[in-house]
Amino acid sequence: MSFYQKQSDKIGIEQRGKVLSEIWFPTILHFCDINNYENLNKTWLREILKWRTNDQKGIVRSNARGWHSAVDMHMRKPFINMGVEFLRISNIIGERCKYNLEKLEPIIDNMWANVSQYGAHNRNHTHPGSLYSLVYYLQSPDDCGQIWFTDPRPAAIAVQQPLIKQQRPRELMNDVYWAPMPGRVIMFPSWLHHEVEPNLSELRGNKGLRISVSANISFRYKEGIKHKEERKGHDAKGILTADGTTIKSE
Repeated sequence: MSFYQKQSDKIGIEQRGKVLSEIWFPTILHFCDINNYENLNKTWLREILKWRTNDQKGIVRSNARGWHSAVDMHMRKPFINMGVEFLRISNIIGERCKYNLEKLEPIIDNMWANVSQYGAHNRNHTHPGSLYSLVYYLQSPDDCGQIWFTDPRPAAIAVQQPLIKQQRPRELMNDVYWAPMPGRVIMFPSWLHHEVEPNLSELRGNKGLRISVSANISFRYKEGIKHKEERKGHDAKGILTADGTTIKSE
């Protein structure tokens, strides 16, 4: 009798004829509402607006009309405690996802502020080169726009599901709009397509601005830990580049 026949024989009569379902290939989004966000945001908002005043040009990435800071925010003293909070959350996610945190640690590759006035938005994009990306909201007036995530599986939306009588289960939806709640960190896989709606707040001046921070997170091997145990015969001695240059391992 085959192994598979034996497994089939173990299924009891009470289970046969039942329709069972399993969820596979999910895209997991994480969020955290941080403690003491009101006081922290006051300081961070003041520093971000000061930064924008001193560097009004900023840089252009996915931002349209809005101000995008340089990406060294995590290296600037007023925002280091913000970055540390993001890394705390990353560690919890790493533990939940069964990463080997005895050897790995999260790091911030880059971090920046977004200040979006009336009509400003962020075009559809991803964040190549990192594991997780995040957005943290500091100020979100009414009608300032939500962040939108879409199903990353093109084949899954090739044919639309038939209409149903009530809201679809979360795992069957094609997209999600996430509210920009102040004090909330939303962390997601960096490869996930997302964009941000235009800020249509009717408030004028600084009160009408949507202000958020984004960052990219990677995990690296902790200092002093060898990330690869070379087996006998597997030390390649170095690398070869496309122009024929050989670079020896140190």
